[in-house]
Amino acid sequence: MRYLILILFLAVAQLGAAQTPDSVRLDMVLAEIASQTDYEFSYRSEWLNGIYVSSKVDYSQPIVPQLDQVLVNTVLTFYIMGNQIVLLNNQEIVTEPVFVQSINSKQEVVPEDEDVVFSREQSGQDLSLEETLLDVGNRKLYEKGKRSTLAGYVRESGNGTPVQDAYVYIESPFIGTTTDAEGFYSLNVPNGKRTLLIQSVNMKNTHRRFMMYSDGRLDVDMAVDVIALNSVVVSAEREANTKSPQMGLTKISPENMKIVPALLGEKDLVRVATTTAGVQFLGEGSAGINIRGGKADQNLFLFDGTPVYNTNHFFGFFSVFNADALSGMNLYKSAIPAEYGGRLSSVFDIKSKEPNKEKYSGSGGIGPVTSKLMVEGPTFKNGPTFMVGGRATYSDYVLNKIKNSPLKNNDVSFYDLVGKLDYEINDKNSVSVSGYYSKDRFQLSSDTLLSYTDFSYSNKLLTANWRHVFNDKLQADFQAGMTQYDYDIGYDVLPTQAFRIDYGVKENHLSAKFDYYVNEKLNYKFGMQVKHTSVTPGIKFPTGSESLVDKDRVPDEQGVELAPYASALYSPTDKLSVEGGIRLSMFAVLGPGEVNEYAPNQPIDQNYVIGTNTYGNNEIVKTYIGPEYRLSSRYSLTETSSVKASYNRTRQNIHLLLNSSSIAPTDMWRLSGPYIKPQISDQVSLGYYRNIYGKHALEMSAEVYYKHIQNLLDFKVGADLQFNKHIETDLLQGTGKSYGIELSLKKSSGWLTGWINYTYSRSLIQLDGDFPDEIINGGEFFPTGYDKPHYLNSVTNYKFTRRLTMTINFVYATGVPTTYPTGKYTFQGSENLLYSDRNSYRIPDYFRVDLGINIEGNHKIKKLAHSYWSFSVYNLLGRDNVYSTFFRVEDGEVKGYKMTVFPSPIPTITYNFTF
Repeated sequence: MRYLILILFLAVAQLGAAQTPDSVRLDMVLAEIASQTDYEFSYRSEWLNGIYVSSKVDYSQPIVPQLDQVLVNTVLTFYIMGNQIVLLNNQEIVTEPVFVQSINSKQEVVPEDEDVVFSREQSGQDLSLEETLLDVGNRKLYEKGKRSTLAGYVRESGNGTPVQDAYVYIESPFIGTTTDAEGFYSLNVPNGKRTLLIQSVNMKNTHRRFMMYSDGRLDVDMAVDVIALNSVVVSAEREANTKSPQMGLTKISPENMKIVPALLGEKDLVRVATTTAGVQFLGEGSAGINIRGGKADQNLFLFDGTPVYNTNHFFGFFSVFNADALSGMNLYKSAIPAEYGGRLSSVFDIKSKEPNKEKYSGSGGIGPVTSKLMVEGPTFKNGPTFMVGGRATYSDYVLNKIKNSPLKNNDVSFYDLVGKLDYEINDKNSVSVSGYYSKDRFQLSSDTLLSYTDFSYSNKLLTANWRHVFNDKLQADFQAGMTQYDYDIGYDVLPTQAFRIDYGVKENHLSAKFDYYVNEKLNYKFGMQVKHTSVTPGIKFPTGSESLVDKDRVPDEQGVELAPYASALYSPTDKLSVEGGIRLSMFAVLGPGEVNEYAPNQPIDQNYVIGTNTYGNNEIVKTYIGPEYRLSSRYSLTETSSVKASYNRTRQNIHLLLNSSSIAPTDMWRLSGPYIKPQISDQVSLGYYRNIYGKHALEMSAEVYYKHIQNLLDFKVGADLQFNKHIETDLLQGTGKSYGIELSLKKSSGWLTGWINYTYSRSLIQLDGDFPDEIINGGEFFPTGYDKPHYLNSVTNYKFTRRLTMTINFVYATGVPTTYPTGKYTFQGSENLLYSDRNSYRIPDYFRVDLGINIEGNHKIKKLAHSYWSFSVYNLLGRDNVYSTFFRVEDGEVKGYKMTVFPSPIPTITYNFTF
């Protein structure tokens, strides 16, 4: 509690900093400025009551920048119209993009003069870049009335960082697009004299006048808008909510990560995703995320295009991604583009940041649990650029703060490293290499509920990418990648039973992705991916000279998948967009290996083995081939509302065998094989989207979905999933279905911002086999172990001043299903428990409130370093949220226990800096 008091005291101290012994009333300062300059002020007198400022005005310098400093610790902003300065109370200034005005305007736009203008007409003029008429293309190829392709890159001036999602357009006729992750854009525009306008959030609007002769390139640099970073919100970003044909897409930027309260002092991209609609966090102690009724292993996490198999540190409390090294993430929940495949439910496409091309810079943070540092910059002039970062934990502060938790008094540590090398060879070729490594280690006391005392796991990842621009219409990315996830568990309490088991999964892939831009109405994407996956299901070793454990091994598995794809986006009118695609999954299970053959018309059981088939190295054991269809559409009802629909089929050939009682990442990956079929999902979605403009700009959306799953994996009663050489005898595959509705409301401008989401969803499975041990709950549909009908979350961010913000995060969720013992029976003199139907009960509902406060330093652009303090309290109300339940027989009685992980508030303070 004393930490909370300290945080609130500092917040109040910041608010009260407006009045100091040498401060002056604000109305007097404004009156003096008005008397000394030509400016006049408009405001309501009550807005200025009790406001004191200490900034002094130097009338030999420009007034406007100084006024910005005068008001920095108040809730006031201002807007300038000529010599009139209008003060605003607790409101943001919203600047509507010019292209939105032109769309909404009913006035006829006068076309630009299309006469050819030669550069000599500008000779002798001292013009800025925006005023200069630029030549694009070859003059000899100029044809009046024809169209040509204009392409190029939009980058941030000063460091060369790509500006993603910038709006690039011409007004007459209106033709627009947005830049991709590399800052690339392409437009099909009429030949002649044109003006290209470029706008992006937090950047200064800019334009380029150009003469279009033929196909050509025009690169644009954009400057950071310091005022925009604080008070100006460009409404263009909201247009994607209604104008984009993509549905089920959530984009998370570094700014989003900063808003959500830091968990244990760390900004976390994956945890921010759990505050959005349809993304459900399982709870403390769990490393999984469930999306639209899907299992935790049905989410594909990509880091620079390469999969990451374990995405969590520290029992799921941190993601493995260092936020300072990221440029953002796209999360696809429906209408998944054809280029992605391999998982059923979602794709987390995470990108590392582009290194600073102009100068050395960096960022870091120091907290009670972790510290981190990231450095970037050029190697030499016109040479490659680099980015390298690291993060580590060095304290058991959190575990020592937990009361009455099974994790108390255990040792946990982790670290991770990330690096990137980027080199732009020329205008048409650029290469990049990125790498990642992480290591987690746990030492558990012998009185935990787990059957081992220590374990560790690691991630290794390496990706190389070559981007080549063939011409202004066609570009491609060629990539090679490797990822490896290893973990081991051990036990050493009893020397005679000491052991270690090693597990792992490794994947290598090659891919080629092509993007062919025909015109503003038609765009093709096509390519191919080939990947090889190998799994080590378990190698057991004795540890110590006294151990009586025998060395043993579950046979390795390997498979190869070839997946070509193609898609087309067609927008015949401004109101209608349609995108269709197909991905063909061709998966082959490879030897070496031995496959049991079971008697026909009998259960898959060791008692019915009638033979064994042996396969040599790389010999094909089994093949699975199937198409994955992708279709989505958008129809604009009005300028501010639209409806979208989508259908997609996905296939999954690698499966995580989940152990629901474990809080550690000891679940095993297994490949599809002769007896484990690929999981197949068909999802249909329908959504309504609307933007409301005015004093409070709001984004609203409602999406409904239905998902049907074939071959959904589950397990038999009493299944033993670890170190099982014949895993098919303990697994079941049935029919799954999930459905729901997602409601979302977002406010992105003003001093009060945030979002609120409500999701109603059901996730059900039916296990109705041919034999008694293959039938669960009478063969009827029943809730999966991750079924949460009601899920409500919100993030509320209030900006007291430009430097002081407070955020409250709220989460409520229905408790997950569980199975309880309902009685006892005696069999052959032994007393046994009688259990309920599977998942017929639920643990208590989940409820949590988090608090975050950020105190920023000043925003002087020429300052050597910038910093801010981040205060957070996780589980502010100290609620004992139940992670799971377990039962013990004590003195002949069955006693139930609730397991919690964070039953008390966890306060942290972190110092963050950039330089």
